[in-house]
Amino acid sequence: MVKLREFSTQLAQRLKDAPNKPTEPTRLAVRIGAESYLIEMALAGEIVSLPGIAPVPWTRPWYRGLANVRGRLIGVVDIMQLSGRDPLPPDQSQQVLVFGEVLGVNAGILVSRAFGIRNLKELTLLEGEAPATGLAPRASWEHARYRDNDGLTMTELELRELAMSPHFSAIGV
Repeated sequence: MVKLREFSTQLAQRLKDAPNKPTEPTRLAVRIGAESYLIEMALAGEIVSLPGIAPVPWTRPWYRGLANVRGRLIGVVDIMQLSGRDPLPPDQSQQVLVFGEVLGVNAGILVSRAFGIRNLKELTLLEGEAPATGLAPRASWEHARYRDNDGLTMTELELRELAMSPHFSAIGV
């Protein structure tokens, strides 16, 4: 009984202290095709298994269609194709990263898989490094590039900038 009381006291103290501590700059790490990206946790709503996607006529090829995610209609976008790259093959489109409600956009992007959380303080910023060969120039929503201790290069994907992009909202042909 004493241990439970002690635990409760420690937990209450940690919760009380939590808002006073600066938050770590953590990012969700996802793979989209052969590329790795970092996404701000506060802007990512959730990652779900690829639901059924209903195609929408007269839309651009990168706009895959609408999906029902827990009763919410989400526009599903192939960000690789939107960025001028080859479309994400069906065998690599396994999940949808749904935008957080804070962005005010009912949308999500196809991802191959999420593979963890990264702290930006533990990554090396690659300044001025060109994108990998074979890729189109970086889109405006692709920001800094980082390398982790294992040598994996990841690009920070700014969902807010993507959601506000006129290119992103112009789905009609």
